[in-house]
Amino acid sequence: MSVAARRIERIHFVEYNARINTMGSFDAVFPKHGTITLAALLRDLGYEVKVFLEGVSNMDFHKLVDCDLVCFPVYAPALTKVKACAERMIQEKPEMPIVMGGPHVCFFPETVVPFCDYAVRCEGDEVLPQLIECLNGKGEPQGVPGISFSTDGRIVHNPDPPPPPIPHTIPDPELIEGFKRAARPFLGKSRVINTIQTSRGCKFRCKFCPTLKLFQGAYRNRDIDSVVRDFKHRKKYNDSFFVVDNDFCSDRERTKELLNRLIDEDLGLMLSVFERHEIGRDPEMLRLFRRAGVEVVVVGVESLLDENLDAYNKMQKRDDVLRSIRTIRDHGMHVLATFVLGGDMDTPAVAEKISSFVKAAGLSLSLFILHDLEQDERKGLIIPLKRRFSTHWYSRDPGAVSPWDYATGSFVTYFPKRMKPSTLQRAILDINREVHTHRNILRHAFDKNGAQAHFKLYDGYGRKRMNENLQRAMEGGYLDYLIQIEQDLYDGNEVLREEKLDSLEGLPLPPPLVDDVNTKSYQTAYFLAAIPGMMRMSVEALRGHRTTRSRTA
Repeated sequence: MSVAARRIERIHFVEYNARINTMGSFDAVFPKHGTITLAALLRDLGYEVKVFLEGVSNMDFHKLVDCDLVCFPVYAPALTKVKACAERMIQEKPEMPIVMGGPHVCFFPETVVPFCDYAVRCEGDEVLPQLIECLNGKGEPQGVPGISFSTDGRIVHNPDPPPPPIPHTIPDPELIEGFKRAARPFLGKSRVINTIQTSRGCKFRCKFCPTLKLFQGAYRNRDIDSVVRDFKHRKKYNDSFFVVDNDFCSDRERTKELLNRLIDEDLGLMLSVFERHEIGRDPEMLRLFRRAGVEVVVVGVESLLDENLDAYNKMQKRDDVLRSIRTIRDHGMHVLATFVLGGDMDTPAVAEKISSFVKAAGLSLSLFILHDLEQDERKGLIIPLKRRFSTHWYSRDPGAVSPWDYATGSFVTYFPKRMKPSTLQRAILDINREVHTHRNILRHAFDKNGAQAHFKLYDGYGRKRMNENLQRAMEGGYLDYLIQIEQDLYDGNEVLREEKLDSLEGLPLPPPLVDDVNTKSYQTAYFLAAIPGMMRMSVEALRGHRTTRSRTA
């Protein structure tokens, strides 16, 4: 490793998507919050910065490489695309430094070090500018904390720095190549999905959640003035915001201060927030939510079984969560319930109850397959290493990258305890199919609350389209693959014979995953269905009492 051959002035961020969209959006302009934050931070330091976002930007290779340094935000299911692009850059422009960061690098830096110069394992707000300065001759890059790199055939992991404060920098989506073109409204509605961060980290320690490691175990608040400026600046793209805090009310008094500030500013926002079920026991906070414009509360239900919740360290009980959901809805907000399926107590019968519950309660559903990123068995893994496909994939092919295509949260990648992998995979498809029917989605078209109608339709059709993409992947060979590798590992009641895993001599790699987008028909269906809600929102705005900002809830 050496200092860059020439001074670094022009920096490109290159962000790829998963091969199959499993997040539920159409062709929305949906940049990761961290990418546009870091890009704006470097821009403010005097660098010339561009962001290339797959699906929005022109991803022509010669445009991507026309810079002095490339930064790749890496997400596990996009790793194969990142690798292919980076290896071509190394071949055609070997003098240009390549830096990788993001969630995947935080957990698995050794998977990217072979095709980059430096891997940033921690939050990059301070580390990335420091690394670039060193590359420009103001220090030794190898001494920067929080990075990994290869030297003399071995991988070096520098110690982590202290967690940084949240910068005051306002993320700038206009740094994305093609943003203005892609952000033009369609039928009066912007395709931009605004994300905003008011805090980092979480005070809870749910076992399947990556937050603890991603944010270095520290909870921090962002300066309220910078949050308000951020809302004001990006409201021009869309007045709807996803607040990406892991636990919006983790600091209750500070959250009250922020909400009161938003109420006083009277910005006309429509907010979706991630919050634990305890908010349902806080009527004062719920009233502030409504007055500030919160329309959707994302609640981590996770499981309908207390045994699973205990194993996940969720610090909650099923009945408490269900009571809170009813209270949240009674205060005029919609609930998007998240579930993980595949825990040790989950069976096909348990899976069937999820769709029944969600439909009966009138909720939106975000369903994932249980995952566990922890590698240290001393910490009590919820999915033991020998039950993970990856353990057996890499014992046969240590350098394999293609299996990461399946790390989306929608593909089974381990051996469940009480149902076969193929059974769990079918259950995910069935639940989404039963919940996201045209009938269930369209019944929201004439909801009194136009903002919530818009969300339910957009989310519902997005997830319906997602599930059909997933179904095509199953038909493309993955379901047959699961059936093949689970042979003889389960008894007649679909209980895993764990002792048989000890004798596995690796697993064959899964079939290649083919890119699948398929948005056009769903885009049209959504916008046609959303017209009534859009008309109501317009009328409410003209009358000056937009439902989303009701002060009487």
